[in-house]
Amino acid sequence: MARTPNQQPATANQASVGIKPFAVLIPLLLVSLVFLPSSAVILAAMVPTLVARLVDTSTGRRLTITVGALNLVGALYFLHEIWAAGHGVGDIAPTLADTFGWLCALLGAGAGWVLFGAMPSVFNRIAAAQTALRLRRISQTQERLVEQWGESVRGAYAVRVIREAAEEEAAAEEEAA
Repeated sequence: MARTPNQQPATANQASVGIKPFAVLIPLLLVSLVFLPSSAVILAAMVPTLVARLVDTSTGRRLTITVGALNLVGALYFLHEIWAAGHGVGDIAPTLADTFGWLCALLGAGAGWVLFGAMPSVFNRIAAAQTALRLRRISQTQERLVEQWGESVRGAYAVRVIREAAEEEAAAEEEAA
C-alpha cells in the first residue's frame, strides 16, 4: 500500500508496543497477596510517596522518584519488624503502631523532599564555579594572545567581559571580608 503525502512514516516508538498496565498489575497483585503482611506495611509506610506523586509537577517525576526512594529506605524498618514478628496478618497492627518505624519512614521521605529542594541551588553553585573557571581560562588564553599579537587582538567585547569579571571578583571579595 502506497503512502499518501499526508501520512508520516512510522517511527520506532510508534511501531513498538509498550507494556500493558494489566501485564504488570496482575502479577504485582498476586505477589502482594502472597506477601500480604509485608505489602500492607509497605503500602502504609509509603503514603508520603503517594503525596509526593500527587503534588509532583516536575518533568520526569523527579520529586516522586527522590521521595519514593528515600521513603522506601525508611520503610525498610517496618519490613524488618514484620519479618521478625513472624510475618502474620496479626502482626500488621503492632508493627504499624511502632513510632520509631514511622519516624524512619517519614524521615526518609523528608530527606527526599530536602534533597529535591536543595539540588537547584547546588547545581547553580556548581555552574557558577564552572563558568568562573572557564572565564579565567579564556582570559589567560587571551592574555597570551595579546602578548604574541598585540592589543588589537583583544577587541572591545572581550575587554568588557574581563572588566565585568574583575568587578564581580572584587564585589565577591568585599562580601567575604
